[in-house]
Amino acid sequence: MPPPKIQRDATVTVELLRRTGALSICLTALLCMWLFGNLYEALVWNLQLIADPRPGALVGAFAVGSPVYYYLPWAPLSVVLAVILQSRFGAIVPVHVRRAWTGGIGCLVFAVIIKVFLITQVNPTFRDPTVSSGVVHDRAVMWAFANGTVIVAVAAALLLLTRWRRPRS
Repeated sequence: MPPPKIQRDATVTVELLRRTGALSICLTALLCMWLFGNLYEALVWNLQLIADPRPGALVGAFAVGSPVYYYLPWAPLSVVLAVILQSRFGAIVPVHVRRAWTGGIGCLVFAVIIKVFLITQVNPTFRDPTVSSGVVHDRAVMWAFANGTVIVAVAAALLLLTRWRRPRS
């Protein structure tokens, strides 16, 4: 079946809200888990590491207590659901909604890129018992700023991907 023709003057209807409801709820839940997980890391784990930079203090990537088990399923799945939302319904929503979805997906991709950098380049420093406390402290500060950027990007994506469901005034 060919995709529906793009409607330039489309409006958000009750039918569209109903058809996208389950997908939007799942996407919102996953983005909230990602956002609040990053906030927790910033407010609890990272502040503790800045205050007391002990080399080798971070658990292994796949050890019990590793954040990998929390983020690995949720972050990529939220990007996939956002892309599915846009690909399934992008042609039948108003232009402003489609643009917001594109911006939200861009924010998520940006957040994933930063997290991949943090996980592969910065986190290994925290696991290395041979580095100095000064290096751990400096990397923790770098991590705090990069993670803060991720928090802003995920919050912006959450807003851009869900705000359209409210009535426009």
